[in-house]
Amino acid sequence: MREGPDKAETAGHLIRPHEDSVREHRFAPGRGPMTPARTIALQRTAGNAAVSRMVAESAGAGPKVPWAAPSTTGAKRTQEESGVERGDSPPRQQRRVEEGPRATRSTRSGKAGTSVRGKDKAEDPQPIGNPTLHFTSRYEGPGQQSLASAQEIGFEQRATLRRADGMTTRADDAYDFWQEVTDENQQITPNAVNYRPKKSKRAWVVDGPFRPPYNTDDGNIVNEAGHITFNDSPGFSGSMKMTEGYWLCSYEVRFRWKVRRKLGGRFTKNEPFWTSDEMVHRVESVFDPQNPDERAKITASAAGDRTWTVDLPD
Repeated sequence: MREGPDKAETAGHLIRPHEDSVREHRFAPGRGPMTPARTIALQRTAGNAAVSRMVAESAGAGPKVPWAAPSTTGAKRTQEESGVERGDSPPRQQRRVEEGPRATRSTRSGKAGTSVRGKDKAEDPQPIGNPTLHFTSRYEGPGQQSLASAQEIGFEQRATLRRADGMTTRADDAYDFWQEVTDENQQITPNAVNYRPKKSKRAWVVDGPFRPPYNTDDGNIVNEAGHITFNDSPGFSGSMKMTEGYWLCSYEVRFRWKVRRKLGGRFTKNEPFWTSDEMVHRVESVFDPQNPDERAKITASAAGDRTWTVDLPD
């Protein structure tokens, strides 16, 4: 024998009222249409299934969304207007995080709170200042010339480009520096008829190795952090010396130097660039065809020394 009603039945009775009571609550006279508040109350006492059936049966009596406020078509509704019970959305724990101090994240640099997008911005390059060009020269050769002997007749010169004061950028990383040359001469050669001299002339050209990239293997170019130096020996010396049977009647050689901000890539003569004044070396020696074996004086004048402050174009 049971002493009392079954607990499960009692619980079921408390949670689920009879269907007739639900219908009576919905359709009893004077009760009025189902409002959001009434729907919530029934949901708590009768359960979701009963409320769903009730809403389905009364669908034809009004709008499909009975809690929609009139005259607010297309407008957003608040939780109170929509009849949805306010709950923990978002969950309380999530709200505490969002409402508290904004979270930071560690970056690739290891510092919190700093956003890293790609590589850190590189520091601005150092401004390229105006360099200084210093030129020195002298004559290197005998005071007389002889048709019967080999002789070296020429000049020694040095052109040094120094980076601007205070700069730490290497000179060859800051500037393009090159040397140009033009020359002409008259010579008597062994096969000349009646010692008639032969004339030759060369237009302006970039002078051999004296340009970027700077080849320092033979010692003609010194490429240091603070300066670039061209050591040159124009004239007739070394393998180009005047050998027996040759006579140098006259020789004139002109030099100029050009400087610009570093362009990079393969060397070109593209503008804009700064151009120095021309520096000129000259040699003269008068030959006497009536006395070919006689020595004659050599008159030589070197270009001298000069210093320029280079005004780099924009």
